[in-house]
Amino acid sequence: MGVDGIDLDFGFSITNLQEAVLDRKMMESAQKVIVLADSTKIGRRGLGKVCNLDEVHYLITDEGVSTKTIGQLEEKGIRVIVTKKDS
Repeated sequence: MGVDGIDLDFGFSITNLQEAVLDRKMMESAQKVIVLADSTKIGRRGLGKVCNLDEVHYLITDEGVSTKTIGQLEEKGIRVIVTKKDS
């Protein structure tokens, strides 16, 4: 799923409240939760909270994320996969 915000205290969020409810329902039936978000979403909050950090298994993001933030996310149990930007 995609998100608009990843805040280390607040969790994962999006701007659409109805979509947040739908995402939550999908998570409840999923075996693994994978979030795809570019590094600009880190440190931001959307209006609708989707879940806490410890409810996500994987985060796929770009190399704009700091190693400190990767470590903080991994401490919450999230496996962070960093992709390289195309030239």
